[in-house]
Amino acid sequence: MVNKLESSEKFARYKMVLFGDGGVGKTSLVERFINDKFEENYICTLGYNVYEKQIAHENSVISFMIWDIGGQEKFRNLRQKYAEGADVAFLVYNITDQTSFLNILNWKADLTEFTGGIPFILIGTKTDLGSKRQVSQAEGKKLASEIGALDFFETSAKTGAGVENAFRQLAVKTYQAHFSQG
Repeated sequence: MVNKLESSEKFARYKMVLFGDGGVGKTSLVERFINDKFEENYICTLGYNVYEKQIAHENSVISFMIWDIGGQEKFRNLRQKYAEGADVAFLVYNITDQTSFLNILNWKADLTEFTGGIPFILIGTKTDLGSKRQVSQAEGKKLASEIGALDFFETSAKTGAGVENAFRQLAVKTYQAHFSQG
């Protein structure tokens, strides 16, 4: 956490949302990134949670306000409300659940409808369960390209693999896009 900025440092804060089916690991992904922990027992997000984390990059501090919103259909209106004003997103599916992957097109449509088409990264979770894989990495990369994702990552909140890199890449790419505009 940065308490005081040097005069030469830039500060940028971005609102981030995560969209994906319930149970794909959105909360676990955020918990690993924010608190570097993993809970074996999954508890469904009821409503939403808000987190903040700052990332140092060159002479800058990039802050993410992360809105983790329940993935169940009953939370659609809540997602719409809290997605308003979002700058960036993760679209998340579980590599061991083909249905969650197929639903990414619906999540992308919601993201576009609710935010007007903000930059996003496609995330495949639960790589630690590779023996149960139903979605290949190549399929994930192909879909990411087809739907206009900034990037594609596979992650494991359980082991931490890929988590920090995915958030960091989204932060840096967003920061560079905003600061290159002026």
